[in-house]
Amino acid sequence: MGFISLIIILGTLIASVIAQQQCVPYTSNYTFTTGYPPIWVTPGAETFTTPEFQQLNKSLNWAMVPNIPPNKLVNGALDLSTYSASDPNCWWSFKNCVNPKAPGLNPDISFCPEPGSWGLTYDDGPNCSHTEFYDFLKGQNQRATMYFIGSNVADWTNEAKRAYADGHQICVHTWSHPYMTTLTNDQVLAELYYTRKAIKYVIGVTPRCWRPPFGDVDDRVRAIAQQLGMSTDIWNLDSNDWKMIPAGTSTPAQVDSIFEGFVQMGKNGTFATSGVITLQHELNNGTMSKAQQWYPQIKGAFKHLVPVASCMNITHPYAETDITYPSFGELVGSGSTSGTGTNNPSSSGGSAPNSTHKSSSVSMTSCISLISTVAIMLIAQLSSTLF
Repeated sequence: MGFISLIIILGTLIASVIAQQQCVPYTSNYTFTTGYPPIWVTPGAETFTTPEFQQLNKSLNWAMVPNIPPNKLVNGALDLSTYSASDPNCWWSFKNCVNPKAPGLNPDISFCPEPGSWGLTYDDGPNCSHTEFYDFLKGQNQRATMYFIGSNVADWTNEAKRAYADGHQICVHTWSHPYMTTLTNDQVLAELYYTRKAIKYVIGVTPRCWRPPFGDVDDRVRAIAQQLGMSTDIWNLDSNDWKMIPAGTSTPAQVDSIFEGFVQMGKNGTFATSGVITLQHELNNGTMSKAQQWYPQIKGAFKHLVPVASCMNITHPYAETDITYPSFGELVGSGSTSGTGTNNPSSSGGSAPNSTHKSSSVSMTSCISLISTVAIMLIAQLSSTLF
């Protein structure tokens, strides 16, 4: 085994230990055993019969929700075979429709109107192993929009709080990450409401934005979200990072080629009159590493990398009126992509308890032991080479 190979092994093993140590379950003072659906389970009858949900259900004007039947899954995929080619329900999964056809619904947020701007977003957090990634963003003075899964918020409360403390915009990404158009009205309502409730409980703010998993939304689902006061956020550039192995079948090189295409579009004037909102993920170490790898080139190709709230000039991204975010002009004028708005959990009036992390940082003993082992291998390799 060569010297370079041992160095690579050292780096890989240390990264593995770091991820494993960060993902050790810890004790949290936040309780989700009552008042929430079971974690990672699509809400059902046990949720719908609670007084809290029944009161919520009655508060909606269901006459404003189009009478659209739920779509179906066939072998785990959406069944598009019988859907009308005219796309009467503005079903994004069919032809990427973002302008609702039902009256009274707001268009989806799908791009940044500011020329050459890049709406930076990451789905599926919080992630137990994202410390290095968040450290990277903080080191770049970079804010982004994070679309959080409610069950992940319940599982990883400290990581959720870190995201907000770092100044990232927090939005809803459902409770259990389903295809939303396949759910009943009650299930749609519960997926959105309890994720928002969990974010409020842990972080102290009430998001006014959500992103449908897989982009699967139609006018029925939009109408329910809008009555909860949430915008529907989509994207117009998909990195396909979520398809990368081991989660999917795409190779890192294939994802690299997609990012390279984005860089070229940023440089050749494709977005000279308006900007983009991207789909990226903090799904696993692979997607987060890829985000860090391409960040410098993306930043060099586009004028501004900003959260969706700022690129849309949304200065109050939460229901709490004392929480402000910088407008696009303020953000760009400050010369900082981290902005100057107030994003302080204590200012929202949230009273959720603190979490106690059992193993939130890397075990130094594990790292020292690992480094010592590989160092011995390196010395042995050098000795055999020199002597």
